[in-house]
Amino acid sequence: PFTRHPSSKPSTSPPRVTATKLSAGNPQQALKDKGVIDSGFSRHMIGNISYLSDFKELNGGYVAFGGNPKGGKIRGKGKIKTGKLDFYDVYFVKELKFNLFSVSQMRDKKNNVLFTDIECL
Repeated sequence: PFTRHPSSKPSTSPPRVTATKLSAGNPQQALKDKGVIDSGFSRHMIGNISYLSDFKELNGGYVAFGGNPKGGKIRGKGKIKTGKLDFYDVYFVKELKFNLFSVSQMRDKKNNVLFTDIECL
């Protein structure tokens, strides 16, 4: 499960959730960096290439974040296998400080995502 950290200011957007550590082992299973489950983000994106398998370089353009329309460059994509849930088509954006996991992309793969008051299951 993922632990929710409520924001100190009211928001009109769906809740964001900060992920806890996954089981240790290889880098793909030890996502020690914090990850954000985001229901408003369209694609999985990660800032640490070592978590990706089957990495393929690509010139995917830019993604906007932090108020900058060219906040980060999509340099490639790959997979993350956790043992319980595998993430495909994960973009590598070196400039990201957090890993972003898209609820809509999880739902596209027929996974259910449940937000409670304190966690995301």
